[in-house]
Amino acid sequence: MATSTKTVVAKYVFLDIVGFSEGRTVEAQTDIIGVLNDIVRKALHDLKIVEKSRILLPTGDGLCIALLDITDPYDMHVQVALKILELLHAYDLKQEDVMRKFSIRIGVNENTDNLVTDVNGNRNVAGAGITLAQRIMDQAEGGNIFIGQTVYNHLNQREKYVSKFKRFVVPAKHGRQIEVYLYVDSSVACLNSQEPKSVGNWYQKFLSTVHLK
Repeated sequence: MATSTKTVVAKYVFLDIVGFSEGRTVEAQTDIIGVLNDIVRKALHDLKIVEKSRILLPTGDGLCIALLDITDPYDMHVQVALKILELLHAYDLKQEDVMRKFSIRIGVNENTDNLVTDVNGNRNVAGAGITLAQRIMDQAEGGNIFIGQTVYNHLNQREKYVSKFKRFVVPAKHGRQIEVYLYVDSSVACLNSQEPKSVGNWYQKFLSTVHLK
């Protein structure tokens, strides 16, 4: 007998440590993971996100934060991303060991996905939203926040986010293309508002092919 599947409106903040293993000892890598975990926990605590409203999914050199059915504030996923960058920026300013300085790239997405139980009996999520969140993150460089089309559609209608996004079309798996939006705000010191070279170069090639048609 099939069991009913519970769905959740999940807002994803997908984090990846840039150049995680490059020029770092195993000990430094371990310390960095610990620092990132502490930063994430502090960010969630500062923003008053309780345990039942989020799932943390480690990915080895990063993690995905799934915020469950949080509609107020409407931009909680972006607030989480910015808070994490802010705390990391403060950490890096104080850290003297080059091996233990690091940057992260962030992808933000949202979708109605399925709430599931993993092999360890823990809560997990499955669906197109979390998969796309990783692909959105893959476009970023250190300090960048990229968001997906669904998030953009919601935020672009708000005064707080007017003129804060730069659109790109980028390649995805299986020959597909997806739209991503770079969050730009020169007043935020911890945010990298510069477009990644790889994304900018591909987008210019894409535009040239469109114009030729």
